Amino acid sequence: MNLNQLKYFLAIVKTGSFSNAADDMYISQSSMSKQIKALETELGIDLFKREHSKVYLTDIGAEFAKYAESTVKQHNDMLLYLDEFATKKSNTIRFGSIPVVSSYGLSGQIADFTNNYNPNINVVIDMHENNQQEVMKELFDGSIDIALIRTDYLENTEAFDFIPYKKDVFVLVCNKEHPLTAKDSVTPEDLLPYPLSLLDVQSVIYTIVTRAFESHGIDKQPKCLTTRHKILMEILQTSPNITLLPNSLVDLDAYPHLTTVPLTEELTSNVALIKLKKRRLNKITKDFWTYWQKTLPLQ
Repeated sequence: MNLNQLKYFLAIVKTGSFSNAADDMYISQSSMSKQIKALETELGIDLFKREHSKVYLTDIGAEFAKYAESTVKQHNDMLLYLDEFATKKSNTIRFGSIPVVSSYGLSGQIADFTNNYNPNINVVIDMHENNQQEVMKELFDGSIDIALIRTDYLENTEAFDFIPYKKDVFVLVCNKEHPLTAKDSVTPEDLLPYPLSLLDVQSVIYTIVTRAFESHGIDKQPKCLTTRHKILMEILQTSPNITLLPNSLVDLDAYPHLTTVPLTEELTSNVALIKLKKRRLNKITKDFWTYWQKTLPLQ
């Protein structure tokens, strides 16, 4: 038995389903099921009754839930207590981000903070840049303390503090020679004849774009998926494919063979700096958070 298994168990109790609990904990449903099965096997009891898509606690499972809640709470209380001592010595900002720091000009903001902070303190930025699912996992497991993410479709918003940073508007991105460049703006129906490239399925951008098509009753399947928007734009330079991206991610100076076309119906994505409300921050990370609140208003 380990602490993560207890957390997964409690997430299922809270949400009433394995799939919703897996979404909340940012793991796959199959991984969640394996962990719970391993826990039940170790304990030698059935914790849940499974009926169709719903799960219910068994009588012994309900009793076990009381101990699981107590154990997880005691663990969190212990970490908070020990953190009082550890954070006083730490000058590290553990910062996770989706791959947008350079595109949004945030490197300069981070440099400005470090350059103007107490000259007697050596500021360490421990930056983790990854897809949103991995960033959220790191935030929950304590590998990072703050994260820059897209907040569209974010679950359990009441668990977080937010500093809104940017409302980003999507545009069509394609080769300058593409037929769609003749239009002043494009609709989802205009895009139907052309192969679509997108960021991979773990990205919020993928979800935003595919749901936009679905809202028009269009089943538009991507022909190409990639993990980085810069790779995507490199592909489009010599391809008949098209994509939809937040305008701030499109660097036409770096990719001179590309152009953008506005969308007839506005499609947006919201980016924010977040932290868990229950997460205790060291002083330098608190100062960094305050700096963002003062200097980076919503764009």
